[in-house]
Amino acid sequence: MADGPLLQGRWRVGAPLGRGSQGQTFVAVEVARRQEVVVKRVKLGAGWKSFELHERETKVLGQLRHAGIPRLYAAFEEPAGTFNLVMQRMPGRDLRALVGAQRLSELELKDILVRALEILDYLATRTPPVVHRDIKPSNLIRDRDGTLALVDFGGVADGASANGSTLVGTYGYMAPEQLHGQATPATDLYALGATIVALAGGVEPEDVPRKGLAMDLAKHLPAMSKPLRDALTAMVAPDPDQRPARPRDVLALLAKAREPEPEPRRPALPPSAALIAPGSRAIARPVFTDIPEPLRAALRLALLGVAAGGWVALTVLAVTVRAFGGMIGLLAGSVRRPSVRSASADVADVFTDGRDGFADLAKRAVARRR
Repeated sequence: MADGPLLQGRWRVGAPLGRGSQGQTFVAVEVARRQEVVVKRVKLGAGWKSFELHERETKVLGQLRHAGIPRLYAAFEEPAGTFNLVMQRMPGRDLRALVGAQRLSELELKDILVRALEILDYLATRTPPVVHRDIKPSNLIRDRDGTLALVDFGGVADGASANGSTLVGTYGYMAPEQLHGQATPATDLYALGATIVALAGGVEPEDVPRKGLAMDLAKHLPAMSKPLRDALTAMVAPDPDQRPARPRDVLALLAKAREPEPEPRRPALPPSAALIAPGSRAIARPVFTDIPEPLRAALRLALLGVAAGGWVALTVLAVTVRAFGGMIGLLAGSVRRPSVRSASADVADVFTDGRDGFADLAKRAVARRR
């Protein structure tokens, strides 16, 4: 229940949501529409640096229009010395609370990663690029339908403000270059990669096994599919030059990993194979190549006799069926004659195919190994 001060005669402040170095956030209700919002309050006594970050957050949020980023409704000072931001409240739960209640599957982790990358790609393609600088599980809100939102832009940087003396971020999720006051879109990629690693492994990034300065994800997440693990490994590379430069580069890596691999080519049949692939009856391959003479000759003669007998028998049957079908057609009358002749021709064709098969068998019986 919102029972705090009424701001601007419009928003009634309710329970606190959280506190950070730049201010405190509260649930609030727009009285006229009974709509929940978030109010972030920064007091001037917190220092000029906090006020500078507040001013930057106000400017940047006022320019952003994305379904995964809260809209800024108002910014004002009330009472004197307290600066307020009224923002859209994004539905759902933050990922830190969510993973405390349930385990996320790899499919869900990939979905979170892709949705977050789409938000970061929007930020990275602004002019100048926008860098969040504090991505972590508690700043990502996931709704029941899977939609994702990125919140808390208190440490946001754009243009020249991305490089300075202010240290912004959360230990474990902070890219190494942030320790030197530098930030680029690749800096947010590091934090997002560390976030997915934390969600997948259930431990904070600083507790992940290391190989040198890099996270050893092969050791830490051995059950994870290689394409996803490789993408995360690239994202959390300590050297920003070794990371993907843009969020869409990571999306391209994931899309490439989903492409089906080409089917392996079937090995060619060896020259001594007795069987012939369908449609290749014109090529006669020798048989009995692994049997010594004179047994091989005797077998060839026997096979040739079977082939010749079969060829003659099926030839006679094919001719007989055609002739018999013609006679029945004459007796059936003009109406049924075409169907009778067609049926007899189909049967005769079956015998003809069998006869051709015996002809192939005869060719293979007399074929000699070269």
